Amino acid sequence: VRVRFAVDDDELAQKISALLEALGYEAVRELDHGSPQSRLRWAVTRLSTQANLTERERDVLGRVLQGRNNSQIGEELGIRKATVKWHMHNIFTKTGASTREGLLREALQLGNASARARAKAKAKAEAEAEANTETHTEAAKVAAPAGEDGERGERLDASAGDEQT
Repeated sequence: VRVRFAVDDDELAQKISALLEALGYEAVRELDHGSPQSRLRWAVTRLSTQANLTERERDVLGRVLQGRNNSQIGEELGIRKATVKWHMHNIFTKTGASTREGLLREALQLGNASARARAKAKAKAEAEAEANTETHTEAAKVAAPAGEDGERGERLDASAGDEQT
């Protein structure tokens, strides 16, 4: 269930959003169309908080949402383009977005609001599948019949013989 609200103060809006999300609602802040800076600050704060971005990743995200490219971001932050790319990789991983447009959509709540939840669920399912595969592989090794040369059976027989003596 989406709950729309309008508040000018960013800090108060963050508290309202956190409360609504804790109660299981999807908080959507309505912003005045005449305040792009306020909308950008809200988007960066919201996405950074939800995705647990570092301060530097937050700086990069803010510039991405302003339409800057990697070279421009590097120049503004005094870091190399490769470092910007690394931060972008981390931002995409943490948010579940795969493109800059997806980041913008996620930040402004224009749909794709559950991309992060889907990404986390997918990662969890993959981890569980891998754990199950390892468990089944180990179980198959234990239950495997002796090979053509009877090696496994001979070891079992030899150990059984040792126990009897």
